[in-house]
Amino acid sequence: MRGRRTGATRGGVAALAIALGGCSITGGDSPSSSTSASSTSAPTSETGSPSGSPSPDRNGTTPGASVETFDAPTEGRDWVVLVEDPKDTPSVAGELKQQGLSLTSTNPAVGMVTLRSTEDDVAQTAEGIDGVEHAVTDRRLGWSPEPPPSPPATTSEPARNQLRPPDPPTDGDPLDGWLWGMEEIDTAGAHEVTTGERDVRVGVIDTGVDSSHPDLAKAYDTKASRSFVTDMPDVDGECEHSGCVDPLGTDDAGHGTHVAGTIAAEANGIGVRGVAPDVRIVDLRAGQDAGLFLLGPTVNAITHGAEQELDVINMSFFVDPWMYACRGGAPGDTPEEAAAQDVSIELVHRALELAHDQGVTMVSAAGNNALDLADPGTDDSSPNYGDDPHARTIDATQCETLPTDGPHVIGVSSVDEGGALSSFSNFTSDPSSDDVAVAAPGGSQRDGRFGILSAAPRTYLQDRGDVDDEGRVTQDGASGGTVRDCPDGIDDGDPDPEAKCGLYAWLQGTSMASPHVAGVAALIISAHGERMTPDEVVTTLRSSATDQACPSSSGSSGDGVTCTGTTDRNGFFGDGIVDAAAAVR
Repeated sequence: MRGRRTGATRGGVAALAIALGGCSITGGDSPSSSTSASSTSAPTSETGSPSGSPSPDRNGTTPGASVETFDAPTEGRDWVVLVEDPKDTPSVAGELKQQGLSLTSTNPAVGMVTLRSTEDDVAQTAEGIDGVEHAVTDRRLGWSPEPPPSPPATTSEPARNQLRPPDPPTDGDPLDGWLWGMEEIDTAGAHEVTTGERDVRVGVIDTGVDSSHPDLAKAYDTKASRSFVTDMPDVDGECEHSGCVDPLGTDDAGHGTHVAGTIAAEANGIGVRGVAPDVRIVDLRAGQDAGLFLLGPTVNAITHGAEQELDVINMSFFVDPWMYACRGGAPGDTPEEAAAQDVSIELVHRALELAHDQGVTMVSAAGNNALDLADPGTDDSSPNYGDDPHARTIDATQCETLPTDGPHVIGVSSVDEGGALSSFSNFTSDPSSDDVAVAAPGGSQRDGRFGILSAAPRTYLQDRGDVDDEGRVTQDGASGGTVRDCPDGIDDGDPDPEAKCGLYAWLQGTSMASPHVAGVAALIISAHGERMTPDEVVTTLRSSATDQACPSSSGSSGDGVTCTGTTDRNGFFGDGIVDAAAAVR
C-alpha cells in the first residue's frame, strides 16, 4: 500500500495491505490476493441532492444519525471544514450550502463538514462563516497523482495438484493448524471459557469487509455497517458502480476482509476460525481501494462506531496523507499543510474521545516502518497524496501517527512465531509513552514463510488472476499462497459457481497483529458478562499479557535496534504478548 497499510511482503507474498511507510494500511502482505467482494448484503446507494440537501445517504440510511453522507460531485477537490463548537455544525452546513457548495458529509458530533468543489476560493468562503475555525483541502491546486498501475499480467490457468499444501493436523476448522498466531496467544484455552457473544460487536475501520465470504457472512452486521467513501478514479482506478460508490459488504482491496477474518471468522467447518468466532463484525469502510484513509471518511467512521456504542474498534491504518501529523506543521511544510495537520489532529482526537466516552475499546496497528516511534527522525514519504512529498524532521513531542498516537488507543507491535519482534514492526525507545501497549502475532513463521492466514474476497483475487472465473485457484495464486477450502461435495479442482468455497491469503504486518488484540478484547468483554469500560478492558489486556524480555545480546534485535525497558514493560512488546486464555479467566 502506498502508506496506510502496515503489511510487509515476503517471498512470493504480494503486499495486500500497503506498508505504513508509504500508504495508510498498516497491515499486510498478501500472497496473491486482490479482492472485490462478489455480492452485497446491504442497500445500494440512493441519489442525494447535488447541493448536499438532506436525503437518504449512500447506504440508504435515513437522516437522523449524527453522521450524514451525500452523493459527491464527480469533479473537484475535497475539503474538510472544522467547526470550532460542534453544536454550530448544522448552521455552518446551512451557510455552506447557501454559498452553493456541495456537501459530502456533516458530522455535528465532532464539528466537521466535508464538501467537494471545483472553486479555488473555498477556504476563504468557508472561513468567513461564523463558527468555522479552518477549511483545508486534500490537495493543492493543479496537483494530480500518477495514474493507478495496471494489474500485473497473470497466468490464469487453474493450478494442477498444488491448489494447496497438505492440511496440517487440527481439531478445529480445516486450516486452523496453519494459524500459528492463534497458538501463540492460546485462543484454544480462551475458547474453553468463551468463543464470544453475539451481542458483542467489533467495528473494522478498513477498506471494507466481504459480507459474502462463508467465514464472515453470519458475523456481518448489516444494520450497523456503513461506508463513508466514494472511489477516487485518480488513485482507485475506473469506477465500477454508479456514483463511484461500491456496495456495502464488498472489499476491493482485500485488507479489511483479512482483518475481519482474524477477529471473527466463524467456526463452521470451512477454512479458519477467528480469535472470537461468535462475535459480530461491523463494517466501517473508510479506506479507498488504493489503501488511502483520508481524514473525512476516517473521522466519520470513528464517530459512527461511537454512536453505535460498539464494544471494540480495530484500526489497521494511519490517516493520510501524513504519516506524522505535526502541530503547526513540521519544518519545510507550507502554512496550508500545517493547517491541514492541525485540523487532522483536532478532529481525530475529538472522534477518539467521543468513542472512548461511549465505551468503545480502540485498537490500532503500530506501523511497519521499523521506526522508533519516540524518535522517528525524518519522514520523507509525506504527504503521500495531494502534493509532492518532502523530507520532514519529526519532533515526536509535537507530531503524531494517527490514530495510533491519539488518546485512548492501544498500540500493537508485531511478533514472529516464537515471540521475536518482526523486522518491519515499529517500536519505541520510551516504553512509558505507551506507543506500544502490547504485542501480537503479525509476522513470519519460524521457517520464514508467509505471515498470517485469513479470509480474502473472491473478486479481489479474481482481479489479480489468483482465482479464475469459476472460483478455482490459478497457478499464480497457488505459487503466491492463495488457499481455497470447500464444503463437502466440492473438490479442490472443481468449479465453484455459487461461491460456496472460502478463499484465504497470507499477509503480514502490524495490521495483522492488531486484529488479534481486538479479538481478545472482544473475548474479555464476552467473558465478563456485561459491558465493560474501555479502561477496564485495557487493564485486563495488559495485565494478562505474557511478559516478553528484551532480546539478549545487550537488548538488541537482529537488526541492531536496541530494546529499552524491563521484562514487565519494554519498547518492543509493551506489557507483553497478548494471552487470550489468561485474559478471560
